[in-house]
Amino acid sequence: MSRVLLVSVGGSPEPILHAVRSHGPDEVIFVCSSPPCPAASEVQVIGEGNPCSHRREDGSIETRPNLVHQLEIKDFRPDLQLLRLADPDNLDDCHRRIRGFCHGLRQRFSSCHLIADYSGGTKTMSAALAMAMIEQAGQLTVVRGVRSNLQRIDQSRGVLPIPVSALQAGRLLRERLPAFLEDHRYDRALEAVQEFTARQGAELEPARAEAAHRLQRLLQALVRWDRYQWQEALGLARQVGLDGEAELVGLRAWWERVVAAHQCLAKATPPPPGTSGYELVQDLLLSAGRRGRRGWFDDAVARLYRALELLLQTYIQLELRIDHRHFWRDPDVKEARSRLGLSKGLDGLSRWLQDEEGDAGLGGALKRRQWRRFRKLLDKRNRSLLAHGLQPVDEGTWRSLQEGITDLVGATLTDLHIQQGPSPRQLPGTSLLQLPSIQILMA
Repeated sequence: MSRVLLVSVGGSPEPILHAVRSHGPDEVIFVCSSPPCPAASEVQVIGEGNPCSHRREDGSIETRPNLVHQLEIKDFRPDLQLLRLADPDNLDDCHRRIRGFCHGLRQRFSSCHLIADYSGGTKTMSAALAMAMIEQAGQLTVVRGVRSNLQRIDQSRGVLPIPVSALQAGRLLRERLPAFLEDHRYDRALEAVQEFTARQGAELEPARAEAAHRLQRLLQALVRWDRYQWQEALGLARQVGLDGEAELVGLRAWWERVVAAHQCLAKATPPPPGTSGYELVQDLLLSAGRRGRRGWFDDAVARLYRALELLLQTYIQLELRIDHRHFWRDPDVKEARSRLGLSKGLDGLSRWLQDEEGDAGLGGALKRRQWRRFRKLLDKRNRSLLAHGLQPVDEGTWRSLQEGITDLVGATLTDLHIQQGPSPRQLPGTSLLQLPSIQILMA
């Protein structure tokens, strides 16, 4: 890994020399003021003659060659190692130029460790360099020394590391966490919080440490739910206490209903009171919506396909009293399959229902709600990369299926007068940031 040192250059060469010699970097970048700025510090770096003024211990001044010469830098390239700032008192301009230069360094070096010493230059240059280095997760130092005035360090006495890990960790968390939550990327959000706490270490005050721990546990529960690990998610939710804050009221209750519906289907038993039995179908629709929001349209449509198939299986189980686990082995179903030429799967289930129920029930609803249109959309799924073809699913196909199947599920529950509890609850996104405990962490 290449070690690259950026030094802000002012009127005194001493701190620059001391910083470079102390760090011993593979490459030095001089951040200096340049014309039309008056008294530009660029001359200290590449000026001719003896542009550097050094104060002796007796107070006398000695002039010496430029910094490149004194540091014996071979093959110095001003185009790559000199960052000129024409307006060293313009914070926005200085910061933008330094930040852009740092991005260029990341491209020049396949792997580099950035160090910045902000002892020299104007206060604005120093502030801009420090800001850019915090953003780049670099290392900051400043040279300690003796001053006889407010303009310059006369004698350097050591390099002082500046702890910035807390600032860097906080900035990264505030920048990254909202974006991850917006896309329901709970795994990435969890990694960001874990990185934050690791970098803060013992510097994290107790209240914020407790908030970070709570957020990690909450994110762990959301990660598991998003991966269909319902029991583990529910167990974590009970520990965290999802009902403790207004933004999450009802989420745990919804999870309880989904788990109950899953057990009902897995064991072919009636749904318990307060559960319709269709909650698992509805939660699959929410899962598909989260994937579609991330741009994972093939993945989303695969879940929509399964949600529609599960709707039919649940209906057959709960309303027609046929065990969905052994549906295709039922004698009457076997006869219909032979007569109609049905294939196992979604298409066979839908055709059997339409033949069995005519214009009534879900079979009739499928007819009324244009099953052919669904079939056309689902054919696109069958030609997708995650099914049997090579054509990726586009956003329009996903949205059409998401809206159509969601409407079909809602209409089915309404038409059949199925008693439902509170509306399905999507997993929270950026609303998590409004939790009082999380606001303590983000402050």
